[in-house]
Amino acid sequence: MTTTISTVPKNILCPVDFSPSSEKALLHVAERHAPDTELIILHVGSPDTGDRGGLLKEHLHHFSRYSDMLSAYHCNVRFTVEYGSPAEVIIEQAKRHSTELIVLGSHGANNISRLLVGSTTEAVMRKAGCQVLVLKSPAPAQAGIGIDQTAVLSNTND
Repeated sequence: MTTTISTVPKNILCPVDFSPSSEKALLHVAERHAPDTELIILHVGSPDTGDRGGLLKEHLHHFSRYSDMLSAYHCNVRFTVEYGSPAEVIIEQAKRHSTELIVLGSHGANNISRLLVGSTTEAVMRKAGCQVLVLKSPAPAQAGIGIDQTAVLSNTND
């Protein structure tokens, strides 16, 4: 079922994997947020990661870049890193923060990436207690097509 959002959400969760499609999703949200909206940017790491300290430094570097990028939009931003199954962590964080909207960037560089990203996105869409917006990045051959033209909105409450 496809629906439209009639009000601007106050709490938006934007999971990122530091890919270009994640960055495009962040920009999409930043350009359309209300002044009092809280944007929670979540990165989900693998639970069996050995050097979490080293990875955290890398994540902080990405978050710093995102912070610089979003400062022009005057976003109220919170960054977080959690470890576990991406879909489960995304849904848990959405509940914890009373999220009204989850925005996911989607990409499909190859068949394996499409399968993994697709399964996480599908699980989030099925299990989330709020609306989910999936922004599919255009393929390189379609670079002239804007991300807004490929957005899919799903209401998961039915």
